[in-house]
Order: sequence, then structure tokens, then C-alpha cells
Amino acid sequence: MGETVNSQSTVVYNRERGQLELKVSYPEEKYLWNKDLHPTPINRRTWDWYTYAAIWFSMAFIVPSWSLASVGLSFGLGAIESIIVVFLGNLIVLVPMIIQSHGGARYGIPEPVLTRTRWGVYGAIFPSWIRAIIGAGWWGIETYIMTEAAVGIYAILSGKLPVIESLMAKGVASPFTISLAFPQVFWATFIAIIVLQLILLYHSPVPNAQPALKWFARLSAPLILAGFLALWLHFMAISGWSYGNVFSIHSSLRGSAYWMAWLAFLNANIAYWATMALSMPDYTRFAKSQVAQVVGQIPMPFMMLTVAILGTMTTGAVMRLTGRPIWDPILLSTMYMGPVAGVIVNLLFLLATFAVNVFANTVGPAYDFANTLPRYISWFRGVLIVVAVAVLLGAWTFYGSAYGYLYNWLLTYGGLLGSVEGVIIFDYALIRRFKFELQDVFLSRGKFRYWMGINPAAFITFAIVTFIIYAPIPYHSLLFSNAWVLAFILSGLIYTPLMVYWVIPKYQPHLKGSIWRGGYVSGEVRELFRR
Repeated sequence: MGETVNSQSTVVYNRERGQLELKVSYPEEKYLWNKDLHPTPINRRTWDWYTYAAIWFSMAFIVPSWSLASVGLSFGLGAIESIIVVFLGNLIVLVPMIIQSHGGARYGIPEPVLTRTRWGVYGAIFPSWIRAIIGAGWWGIETYIMTEAAVGIYAILSGKLPVIESLMAKGVASPFTISLAFPQVFWATFIAIIVLQLILLYHSPVPNAQPALKWFARLSAPLILAGFLALWLHFMAISGWSYGNVFSIHSSLRGSAYWMAWLAFLNANIAYWATMALSMPDYTRFAKSQVAQVVGQIPMPFMMLTVAILGTMTTGAVMRLTGRPIWDPILLSTMYMGPVAGVIVNLLFLLATFAVNVFANTVGPAYDFANTLPRYISWFRGVLIVVAVAVLLGAWTFYGSAYGYLYNWLLTYGGLLGSVEGVIIFDYALIRRFKFELQDVFLSRGKFRYWMGINPAAFITFAIVTFIIYAPIPYHSLLFSNAWVLAFILSGLIYTPLMVYWVIPKYQPHLKGSIWRGGYVSGEVRELFRR
């Protein structure tokens, strides 16, 4: 059936599906292997293109996406410009996302294990923890948003909207407004929503390809867009369907200030899904084929474009009606849509955010924490660590203002992930040409040991790039506004020669080839793919 086996009979290559399977386990490698991290058997790789499209549907049409698209107006960009930048940013991040996803689909392994090929079997813990902490931060933000929607429903049904109105009259019109209006109810609901998420995650085991998560995404996806359409229809109707007025909102910035805002907004949009660009192997390890994961992910930028159009137009209409760019859709639906529509729309926001929090912010970080001590930390125990870190980090405090959301959150972590992803993509696509020894990612003395389990090229690259992006050096604001793009490019330019001229000759002499002729691949792996 188109299968070939390597000389040690440990790895099977299914040529028809383009996928590899590891036939042995390594329980003796207590710091590198457990059953949740083991490559998914090919017969359990069942996720089709629709599953990935549904996942992205549920992740794209969420409150933070709407908010980010609308934030451009708060920073002085015009409506058309904000929409274009959102689309461009998501189109850019799709490229490393597809490349990274290839490794998950081909080898059946999650991101932390795949990262061992680039950072070393022990060094991979470092970038995975960066990803995990950022993901945990997003988990906290999304849980906060779910709570906001739930308490918005409470305010409508209990007739307590005047409490919110009094705060808005004082100029408090942000994602913090509802929590400030009902603090006791809000934080009690926050705890309850945490518990509900844990119940779902507990009943979705990794070895069974996480069926609860897959079907939750499929069922929730068709409902999510309805909330945004309802919000858009409502505000466009009360503004008289004045498309001209909305799209005539032009940038209030000029010269260097305009371009700084433009670049910052672009990099923030790239950083928005940069965690997923790193995390997608956690999902594509269950893919039927490369075609399934690629076709399912290509619609993502167009989904985000749709959100950008709806969000920017609605915020523009609100801006024309009230004089303020209120970019929090939950506050808008709670206060301006009427009781019935407000409850329904907030319920849809709650469902959508629940779906994305499970997929985007829990699955991947849980793998990362499990990878730290695989013998002792299962995937679900990793989930518990994610929740604890999310609560301690309190990243929702950045979400309350447009400036905090863009600069203090997205751009701050964007440079870190840009550097990590630069190393990963240049290593996998350019240096190795998508081929490596699968069994060795679980071997402490294998081919990815490098120097004591650490790839020095990756760490040197990360240190240099991080200094350039974040150190208070000349032109710091310009560098920071380009955090992800600059970090990604610089990482590739530094990492590649370090690998070619130092690390490969010294630590991986079994790799043969060159950058210009098929990359660096061992004879054994080359033969496995050739047969």
C-alpha cells in the first residue's frame, strides 16, 4: 500500500498520504516521551479540510478579531486602510502557518516535539514555554470576554442596564465597563466559566484525536457569524445605511505618525495569529493529508477580512452616531440592540469565544507544559497549568484600552514569536527541506542533541534579535512597531549561516547536501522518502 520502512524498522512512510508513522515507543525516555506526545497513528489522522475550515471559522469570528479590526480607527487610521491592513497581516502570517502545519501533518507530532529538531531535545522547552505563556494570556482574555458576555445578559434580564449607562456617561466605554458595573457577579461568573471549560477539555482525550473538540468546532461554526451580522445590520440600519459616511472616515494622521501607526497595526495583526502559526502542528497532527490542512486553512485571511469589514463598518457607524469609536461589540450589543437581540447576540459571542479558547489557547499551551516533564505531566495536567498561569498573568488588563491591546500585548509578544518562528521556518523549509529523523525527537542521545540537548544557533539568534527589538537603542519605536516582521527576517538571516557553517558540521555531520541543492538531509532519511 505504498509504505516504506527505514533500516531500523521504526518508521513507516506512507507514500500515498505523504505521512510518516513511528512504530515504537520510548517509555525509558522519561523527559522526552509520553503517550500524548507520541506521533498520531496514521489510521487516527481523520481530520478533513472541513474540520480545519470550521476551526478557523470559529476562531476568526470572535470578539478579539472584531475588536482588533476596529482598533485601527481608534489609532487614527481610516476605515479602508484598517480593513486592508487586517487582510494583509493575516495573509502574511498564513505562510509560516502553512509551513509549520506541514510538519504536524507529515510526522503526526505536536509543536513542542517538532520544535526539538530546531532548538534541541531539551532546548525546545524554552520557545514552547514562550508560546505557552502567551497562549495562557490569551486564555485569560477570552475567558474574561466570555464572562463579559454572560454578565451582559444578566444586566439585560435583571433590568440593570442603567448601572452601565451611568458609567458610560462618565466616559467609561470599554471592555472594562461591565466588570466595573457588577464586580461580584462578574468574578463569580468568571470562575464558573473556567470550570465549564475544564469539564469539556477533560472529556476530550488526545489519544482519541480529541473528538469533543472537533465536533464542538463543527457545530459552533455556523452560528458564530450570525452575531456579527446582527450587530452590523442593527448599526447600519440606525445610521441610515450610510456606507459613504462610514468609508469616508479618513486617517487623521500625517507623515511619520501615519506610517508608524500603519506598521504597528500591520505587525499587531500578524502577531494576533502568531501563536497559531506556531501551534498548528498540535491540530494538523490529526490531518488526513497535507491537502486537507492546506485547503482548510487558506480561507482564514478571507474570514478575517470579513470580520474586518463588519467590525470597521459598525465601529464607523457608532463613531458617526455617538462621536466615539466604541470597539467592544459586547458593550454595543448589551446597550443598544434591545433586550431580545442583546441576549441572543451575547449568547452567540459566548459560544464563539468558548470555541476559540478551547482550540487556540488551550490545546497548544497544554502540550508545551506537558513537554516539560512528559513522564509526570499529561496533556490534561498541562491544561491545569495553563489555567493557573492565565489567572496569575491577568492579561485581560491589557485588553481594556486600544493602546494596551495593541502595544502592551500584541506588539510586545509579537517580536518574541517572530524570532521563534523565524528559526523554525528557515530550519524546516530551507535547511532541512521538510525531512528529518522522526525517531530522534524522542532520543536524549539522538541526532537532535546538539550541545547537551540545546541548539546553540537557535539561542544565539534569539538573544541577538530580542536585543535589537526590545533594547532602548536608537530608532527603538520604529523597530518595535515592526516587531514581528523584523524579528522573523533577522532570525532567518542570523540562524541560517550559523547552522550551515557551524552547527551542522560540528553537531550533525551525518547531514549531507547544501542550501542550494535539496537542503541538508541524512542518507537514511533521503532513502526512506525515495523508496
